[in-house]
Order: sequence, then C-alpha cells, then structure tokens
Amino acid sequence: MPRCLDVRAGTFFAVLLTVVLSCGENTPTEPGLPSSLNAPAFSENFETSAQRESRELLIDGRPTDIEWNGTGDPTFVLARGDAGTYYILMRTLWTYDARTLAPRGIYFLLQWPDRNESRLEQPLVTTIDTGDEDGITTIDCDTDDIILRPSSWSKAAVYEDQVYVEIFADSLGGFPADQWRWGAGTTDPAVPVNPTEYTGATLDETRGSTDHPVGGAADDYYNTGSGWVLDAGRRAAVPNNRPGTNVPLLKTDKATRDVRLNRGKPASYVLWRKVASQLTVCDTLNPIRVDEAAIRDKTWNPGDYVPSVSVQLPDSSQSDVVARGSWADGKWSLEFRRELVTRPPDILGTPQPPRPDDLQLQEGRRYLVRFTIYNASKDQFSQTDLLPLYLQPRN
Repeated sequence: MPRCLDVRAGTFFAVLLTVVLSCGENTPTEPGLPSSLNAPAFSENFETSAQRESRELLIDGRPTDIEWNGTGDPTFVLARGDAGTYYILMRTLWTYDARTLAPRGIYFLLQWPDRNESRLEQPLVTTIDTGDEDGITTIDCDTDDIILRPSSWSKAAVYEDQVYVEIFADSLGGFPADQWRWGAGTTDPAVPVNPTEYTGATLDETRGSTDHPVGGAADDYYNTGSGWVLDAGRRAAVPNNRPGTNVPLLKTDKATRDVRLNRGKPASYVLWRKVASQLTVCDTLNPIRVDEAAIRDKTWNPGDYVPSVSVQLPDSSQSDVVARGSWADGKWSLEFRRELVTRPPDILGTPQPPRPDDLQLQEGRRYLVRFTIYNASKDQFSQTDLLPLYLQPRN
C-alpha cells in the first residue's frame, strides 16, 4: 500500500509551493478559502496603564504574537499566476485613539514562501578592470575615460521581490482606489535614522523616526477610474544612472554616517542619496571592495556593480504608507501600515482636509482588496482574487 508523505515548506506554515494531491486522490484539493478579510478594531492606547500612553504596532517585518494574535486565527489566501501557486498567510486590523475616539491606521501582515531573497533591482554592472592583483591602479584617469564610458556599464537582468496592494472604494470594486508598491531593494531600505544616534541628521533623514523608527516605505498610487497615477511627493527610490546611459551617477561613500543610515544593510544593494558621492573619471577604487577587509584587490573588476537606484525618505503623500519586510528560512514577512484618513501634517494642530490622492477608509465599511507578488521578476507574478475587506465596528 502506498504511504502518504508529509509535505513541508521548510519551517513555514504548511504552505505549498505547488498544488498538492491528497493521499489516495487524483484531483487537487485546497482548504476552504475565506469569503472576506475581517479587520477588527484595536485601541492604540494602553487601557490598563495609569498614563494610558499611545502605542502602535512596530512595522519591522518581524511579526510577534503580542502584536498580531488579537486578530484571531490567520487567514490563508490563495495566490495564483505564472510565478507559482501558493498560500499567503494574512492578518489585518485597524486602530483608533481611545482618548479621542479618532480613527488611526489600517495594518496588513503578509507571509508567503520564497526560496530566495531578492533585493537587487537591475544593478549597473561594469566590464572595466582598473587594477592588478595587488589592487594597484593600472590606468591613468587623466587620459583615460574608461570609468565613465557608456560601453563600460550595462544593466543586469536581476530584479527585486515586490508586492502590490490594491484597495477599491466599495465591495463592488468601485473607484477611487489606492495602490501601494513595496520593493525589497527600492522602498524597503527607506528607513529613518534616529536623531539621537546621529545628531547631524536632517529632517530628510529623520522623518518618521519617532513614530515608525524601523519602518520603510512604499510607492503610493491613486486611481479615479482612468488608470494608476503616482501620489504627490518624492519617491523613496531615484534612478542612479546618467541620462541616456547605464553609467552610475552616484557611488557609496563609506563612513560611519552611511552605515547608520543603511541600518546595517550591505552597501552593495543600498545606496543612500544623502551620503553618496558622485562617480568621477578618477574613481579607480570600488567603494564596496574597499569596505571588504577580506578582499585584497580594491579596484574595479569586471562584474562589479553599483545599485541602479539611490534611496531616500519619501515626503508628502508618498510618505503615507509605512512598510517593512524581512526574509528568513524561505519565507517573507511583510507589514504595512497607513492612516485610515490621510491628512497633511500641521504643526499647529489645525484640522486639515484629507489628501485628495488617497482612498479614505471608514469604520464599518466594506472594500475590495487584492495582493500581487512578483518573485524576482518584472512580468511574472502570483495574484489573489479580489477579496472583500470589512473594517469591523469597534466594540
């Protein structure tokens, strides 16, 4: 008699990378899928504390039980597409201020299987060789323009992992709609630096550090029925190539300040705009190799690369969504947060009208939501169905 085999996806939660046949059956089976994503309401204040201080879930890509168990059992949502068929573990909730009863934010947690972490987004790769085995420069930069020559650089066909979240205005999928794009290498590293950690940091480097100290960003789009357009504001990632070429514009400028802004991420895939320096004809040393003590040759070598984007903190309506992902043991964990009603900040406390390029969410309303995951690809993805999203009234 044939034996049934236990199927496991590493240490993941019984999520299958492909459709599985049950023992003794010859047709695919799957668990009952949810008819709705129900977001319960939680206070963002400690009710049992004398101070009743405010708190928020930590958007760090590392979900903990104390943060998410209040939502009850997780929901498993099926994603299908040319990038594979698998289940996404999902939790969602929304929050309010217990003192003012004002609505606060909506949160999503997504976890899905992925054998490899992909954070590079089309890096700029060089063919040049500016030194010998001892790291000694072998070209004369005053007479040779090889470093800035367009034929010396190309864009690699390597892509980051990405997630798109779409939220439509009602339960029928009506407009307007919001779309958030998280990129493992383009928006995720946009994390503020703590001003007490680096006292010389400016607002462009510290914005959001008190509210979401380890939260990254997401590109924000809006759709009134005529197609997706970017929200107003500066995006997290800026192209790092000289116009019309694949020659890098900026390179990493290694220093203590850069390390702190990178939050320990390798400079090989994070290039912070605030601490980068311009690549010049005499930059014969690769700053990434210079930072690697184990590498003897510090010069540019064929196959070395520079990130194709430089990262910064977004502003205006592009700064509404906080997102952060972490990959471990064949699994991504990604957390999102956005204000239910987005308003421009006002230092005087004067009420501001909601942003016109955001879908404003309300307690007790029903919406439609869809999730799309790109696995190291620009054209192959796995996508969920349009799922009802219900913001449950507070108790």
